[in-house]
Amino acid sequence: MSLTNKHTFLKATTNPALPNGSVDVRMIAAIRCILAFSGLVIIYVDPTQPAIFSALTYSSLAIYGLWSCVLAIIAFRRDPAAPPPRDTHWGDVLFCAYLVTLTQGTNSLFFTFFLFAILSASFSRGIQEGLLVTGASVILFILASLWFEPDAKFGFDQSLVRPIYLLTLGYMISYWGGHEIAQRRRMGIMQEVSNQLNQRLGYDHAIRVNLERLLNFYDAKACILVLKRPTNPPNYRSYYISHYQPNKTSADNAVDKQLSKSDSINPNAIDDDISKILLNLPENLSTRFEQSPAWWKKFLPKAPQPAADSPLGEELNQLANLLDTPCLLTVPYQQHDGSSGRIYLIPDKHQFTQSDVEFITQLLKSISHVVENIQLMDELVSSSAKHERFRISLDIHDTTIQPYIGLKLGLDALNRQAGTDNPLRSEINELLSMTEATISDLRRYVTTLREDQVLTRDSLVSSIQEQADHFKRFYGIDVKVKCDTEIHLSTRLACAVLQIFSEGLSNILRHTQTKRAYIAVNCVNQNLQLEIANEVSDTGNSKTDFIPGSINARALSLGGASFVKNDSNGYTVVHVSIPL
Repeated sequence: MSLTNKHTFLKATTNPALPNGSVDVRMIAAIRCILAFSGLVIIYVDPTQPAIFSALTYSSLAIYGLWSCVLAIIAFRRDPAAPPPRDTHWGDVLFCAYLVTLTQGTNSLFFTFFLFAILSASFSRGIQEGLLVTGASVILFILASLWFEPDAKFGFDQSLVRPIYLLTLGYMISYWGGHEIAQRRRMGIMQEVSNQLNQRLGYDHAIRVNLERLLNFYDAKACILVLKRPTNPPNYRSYYISHYQPNKTSADNAVDKQLSKSDSINPNAIDDDISKILLNLPENLSTRFEQSPAWWKKFLPKAPQPAADSPLGEELNQLANLLDTPCLLTVPYQQHDGSSGRIYLIPDKHQFTQSDVEFITQLLKSISHVVENIQLMDELVSSSAKHERFRISLDIHDTTIQPYIGLKLGLDALNRQAGTDNPLRSEINELLSMTEATISDLRRYVTTLREDQVLTRDSLVSSIQEQADHFKRFYGIDVKVKCDTEIHLSTRLACAVLQIFSEGLSNILRHTQTKRAYIAVNCVNQNLQLEIANEVSDTGNSKTDFIPGSINARALSLGGASFVKNDSNGYTVVHVSIPL
C-alpha cells in the first residue's frame, strides 16, 4: 500500500488470539488422570456404586483413564501457557454424563466430575465457554437422571437441588475464570503500553501504536482520538485506526471524511467545526452509549449510560449518528503540557461495560505518560543537537568553506592571467564553476544545519533534482528522478533520504563509467523504498555481491536494510527499505 492512498486501514482480525488462560495445561491433564483412576479405585473398593452396569462402568473408566494418559502425554509436549484444546473439556462433560447414566443417576458419585470440566473451560477460555459448559452439564445431568429412573418418585434433594447447585456453582466458577483471564489480558496490554518505543519514530507513532493495541484488544471496529494542541490558535488533530473501510453512507459524512483521511505517519488536521462537535462533551465524562439498548440492560448496575431523553444522552445520540455507529465508548485524554482530547472506541461485536470504561480511562493515563516521556526526550535531544549543530557549522565554515573560497580566488586569478586565447581557459572556467557550486552547497548545508530548517516534501524533491542536474552538468551523467508526488516524510527522515541519494550518486561517479542512472522514491506497505541505479554495459560482468557501507549503515540506523541486484533493464540497483 502506498502513501498515495490517504486511507490507511489495519487488517481485520479473522481469528482473534485466545486469551491467556489462568491454568497450566499440564496440571489439567494430570488432574484428569487422577480423577479417572481414583474413580476406578473407588468403585472397585465399593462395588455397590455401579449398581446394574458394573462391568460396563469398569471398562468405561479404564478407557477414560487411558484416554486421560494420552492427553497428558500430549499436554507435556505442548506449550504450558497455551489453553487446552476445546474438545477436551467437552469430552469430559459427555463422558461424565455417560458415567452418571451408568451409576444411579442423581445419586452418582461422578456428579462432581462436571465441576472439573467447568473449571477447565472457565479458567482456560473465559466466562462464555464456562457458561456453555455449565448449561450443557445441567441439561445432561437432568436427562441422565430421568433416563436412569423413569418411574422413580420425585426426590427434592436429588432431582432439584443438585442441578441448582451445579448451575449456581458453575456460574460462579465461570465468572471467576472470565474475570481472571480479563485481568491477565489487561495487565498484558498495560505492560505493552508502558514499554519504551523507538524514540526516533516520535510521539505520533507511539500514539498510533497504542491505539492499535487498544483496537485489537477489544477487536473493535474503529478507534478515534481527537486531540487539541495548546497552540495559538489551537491546533486540532485526529488519529484514526480502523479494521474496515468506511461504507458509502458514512463516506458521504463530513465528519467521517475528516477522520478517515488517515496518513500513515502524521495525524490528520481537522477543521474547527468538526473538532467542536467531537470535543463538546464534558471534559471529565467517561461513558458508554447504546442507542437502542435491550430493556433488561437498564437494570444492570455495571452497565450504566446517560438516559436517552437527557441533554447528554441526546448529544451522545447525535455523535453516534455522526460516527455511523449504534453504540460507542468515549473517554477523555489529557497531557500535562495542556494537550487534551477525547477517544471514541466503536465496537464491532463486543458490548462495553462500565468496567471497560474504567479500564480504558486508566490505560489512556499510561499512554499519556509514555507520550510525555517521548516528548521530553525529544526536547532534550533537540536541545543538545542544536548546540552540536552550531558547533559543527562553525567548524565546517572555518575548515572547509574558507579553503574553498581561497581555491576559488586562486582559480579566478589564474583565469585572468591565462587570457582569452589560452586553450586551458575553458577547463579553468569549468573548475571555477564547480568550485562556486560546491561553496554554494556548503553554505546552504551550513545554514540548514545551524538553523535546523524544516526540509519539506517540495524542498526534498527540489534538492534531489538539483543533485541530478549537478551531476548532468559537470559529469555528463543523465540522472532521472522518480518521486512519489504524495509522499509525506518527517524532517529527519527527509534529510536522511537526501544524504543517502547524495552518497549513492557519489558512488556512481567514483566507481562506474556509466552515463545513465536514476533515483526513485516510493512507499510500499508502509515502508519507504529508495532506489539508486546505474546502467551497466555488460550485465553479465556487473557485480552485486557488495554492500555500500555508508548507505547500509545509515539504513540500519533508521531501522531499515539495503541490498544490491541487477534488474531486467540492465541496471545495477541499490535498494534501501526504511520502515515508516
